[in-house]
Amino acid sequence: MELDYLFQASHLERLMWGLWATAKIAFISVFFSAIFGTVFGVIMTSKNIVVKSLCRLYLEAIRIIPILVLLFVFYFGFATWFNWQFSAMWVCVVVFVLWGTAEMGDLVRAAITSID
Repeated sequence: MELDYLFQASHLERLMWGLWATAKIAFISVFFSAIFGTVFGVIMTSKNIVVKSLCRLYLEAIRIIPILVLLFVFYFGFATWFNWQFSAMWVCVVVFVLWGTAEMGDLVRAAITSID
């Protein structure tokens, strides 16, 4: 009966607020990741070896580092190192856009190279 306690009317407002915050983060992140990832994927198909290497470095760096570590580094690390204060929502959006851009970019690159 632990779920009965969770879904009481007094807790429902907080649950809905959390759902709304999660939806905002997801929609904003997916929107910008799709745009930046498409551009990044097209850039990754460049014939220039320097551009291709830098894109590959970004892609692999983002893939190797777990998202939770990126969230901690952006939220706690940058606040300490550079004295920056961002809201938790915008830190999540930035990290998910960085990650989504890398993933979407690799998908776009693979789609373009499969056509050639």
